[in-house]
Amino acid sequence: MSTVKILHIGEYVVGGMATYLNEVVAYQRQHYDVYLLMSANNSATSFDLEQDHILQYKYKRHPKYFLSAMWQIYQTIRKLKPDIIHIHSSFAGLLVRGLFFVLPRKAHIFYCSHGWAFLMDTKPLYKKGYLFIEKLMSYKTDVIINISKHELESSIKLGLSASKSKLVYNGVRERESVNFNLWNEADREPEIVRLLFVGRYDRQKGLDVLLQILNDYPELQNYIRLYVIGDSVLENNEWNFPDNVIRLGWVNNADIDRYYQQCDAVIMPSRWEGFGLVAVEAMKNFKPVIASRRGALPELVEHGRSGYLFDIEHSHELLQILKHLNKDELKRMGEAGYALYKTKFSAERMNEEIVSLYHHAYAGSSSQGASATGRLELSKRAGDVHD
Repeated sequence: MSTVKILHIGEYVVGGMATYLNEVVAYQRQHYDVYLLMSANNSATSFDLEQDHILQYKYKRHPKYFLSAMWQIYQTIRKLKPDIIHIHSSFAGLLVRGLFFVLPRKAHIFYCSHGWAFLMDTKPLYKKGYLFIEKLMSYKTDVIINISKHELESSIKLGLSASKSKLVYNGVRERESVNFNLWNEADREPEIVRLLFVGRYDRQKGLDVLLQILNDYPELQNYIRLYVIGDSVLENNEWNFPDNVIRLGWVNNADIDRYYQQCDAVIMPSRWEGFGLVAVEAMKNFKPVIASRRGALPELVEHGRSGYLFDIEHSHELLQILKHLNKDELKRMGEAGYALYKTKFSAERMNEEIVSLYHHAYAGSSSQGASATGRLELSKRAGDVHD
């Protein structure tokens, strides 16, 4: 029996997207022939995958590059002849599925937007346009993977196929703890509360909201130190970073747990989140999460138990949380968050559910899907998949 060939395709694979895909390909390569195709621009390069299975296409996010990118993607698909094409992110979804309106396909198509564009905090006209495109592209999709109940329920309510739509929560694998300090002042200033922000310098992530509070209330700088992992990707914002903010840039995925483990809490002032992988990474490392009540974040953070939730439209709520942070209370919340991670957000659970979806697609397909080339050898441990 031939080995099943899986091709994952993304656009800008960096940050949380890179973390997610690294978890997925690391698991799947143990059982299948796995490839990853992504933009050569704005993408990470380090993945737990054979180097010759990490592929790139030349691209920038502008309409004049779309046709060239689609042609490069098509050439890769034609060369590899994958049994499954698993697409990640809205723009990759458009580039890849758009091909199959004019070209034949043999592979099963799985698609995950990792955050529906039509649910973003943007102009109503844009939302309608994004929704129209997703409905159109769904005709060339076998399975639509949603990363939260919020995403699943909202998309079905707005007209996407209920039969094709599935829920698979994101997950991350557990790593060993580290026993050294990354902050120079860690032993000298035990009264300082260390907050960690991880993400792009884009409007979506809401870093500007947090910086505005720190600038408006300088007394917070006496006992809060904010560490920022990330940088600009889609936007070049000129923000005022106060003295108590340490900008670390992007950190290698293999090292990022060290930063989580050295902070007291992780903060996510997002304007929208399809899921919020940073929250799960925090919980995995016994850290509480301070998050906005947007998107899927209320599904991840239990207010008062594993962290705090606030209304981003009312900055005084976040201000009050910051003013009353207690390191002992944060530690207790971090332990509760870890228990939640073990139950709902492990990488093992996520990967087994994805593979189970692959299996169901083949089991319900035509004789072509049940052929020797296409039949999946599934782990017996594959768990149930949420509809």
